[in-house]
Amino acid sequence: MSINAAPPSSTQSARRPTRASVLYWMALGTFAIGTEGFMIAPLLPSLAEDLSVGLVAAGQLVTVFTLSYAFSSPILTALTGGIGRRNLLIVCMAGFAAANVVAAVATSYWMLMAARILLALASGLYVPNANALAGAVVAPEKRGTALSIIAGGTSIAVALGVPISAFIGTVSDGV
Repeated sequence: MSINAAPPSSTQSARRPTRASVLYWMALGTFAIGTEGFMIAPLLPSLAEDLSVGLVAAGQLVTVFTLSYAFSSPILTALTGGIGRRNLLIVCMAGFAAANVVAAVATSYWMLMAARILLALASGLYVPNANALAGAVVAPEKRGTALSIIAGGTSIAVALGVPISAFIGTVSDGV
C-alpha cells in the first residue's frame, strides 16, 4: 500500500472473505461432492426396487459415475485451464446442483444414469480446480494446510455425510 493510499474501509474489509473462509467454502463443496458420490452405495437395494431393476444394474450407477469422473476429470480440467478458477468452481457447483435436481426427480433408470454422468462431470472438474485454487490463494508455506482443508471435505463426507445420508434414505424409504 502506498503512503497516499487510503486504508480499506471497514465495509470493504467486511465484504471481502478471508482466505480461510474461502478454503472452508471450497471444502464444503468437496464435502457435498464426496457425500453424493459415496452415499448411493447403501441406497442401492432401495434404488433397485424403486427403479424396477436388479441390484447389479443399480450398481452400474456407481460404476458409470466413477468411470465418468475418472476419464473426464483430467480432460475437462485441461480444456478449462484458461477459465478463472473461481468462476469455474461456481459453474461446477451450479451444474452439480442442477444434476442433483435431475437425479431427485428421475423417474427412470436411464434418467438417473444421465444425472449420475452429469454429476461426475461437475465433480471431476470441481475437485482438481478447488485443490489448485487452494494452493494458489495461500502463501507457499501454507499450501499443505490449504490442500488438507479441501481434502478434509471429502474425508468428512465419508465419515459423516454417507452414514447420515444412508440413515435419511432408509428413514424416508419407510415413509
